[in-house]
Amino acid sequence: MSKKTVALAAGAVFAGALAVGGWVGYQQLEEPVSAGSVIRGYDARTAAGTAPHSEDVFTGRVEAFEERREIDAWTTDIYRVSVVDVLRGDVRGTVRVTWALDEDPVQRLQDGKTYVFATTAWPYGGTVKDGQSLMFHGGMKPMDETQLAAWRNAVALPLRLEH
Repeated sequence: MSKKTVALAAGAVFAGALAVGGWVGYQQLEEPVSAGSVIRGYDARTAAGTAPHSEDVFTGRVEAFEERREIDAWTTDIYRVSVVDVLRGDVRGTVRVTWALDEDPVQRLQDGKTYVFATTAWPYGGTVKDGQSLMFHGGMKPMDETQLAAWRNAVALPLRLEH
């Protein structure tokens, strides 16, 4: 065999191994970790990355901070939020939104301000009565027209929910 043939064969074997390894790794991310939950990578810091994985996207006015507690090993703030406008989903009235804090210093939502919320209901009636788990972690800021336009575009993307 010539050196060229050996090099081409070795390259083909390496490329095949790389492709198979990537596929196996991707399958690991998709398999259930426990009943009712799936590890799924998504960009939680952008509207376009979060909206396809959120059951409900809505604007809501923060009525009050209710409490901080540990939920599934996460320090979580719970807010009472009045739904103002629904961009996707069927959430209505007043809901409780949980926000697992992963940044320091801790950012608090301001009472009386309106924000865009991308959420998923807590499964099975859940940990929080009338609770919605916040899916977006891109720095919550009071809503403005630019932000609202980005979310309106994002909710037009196809849903990618998996339960």
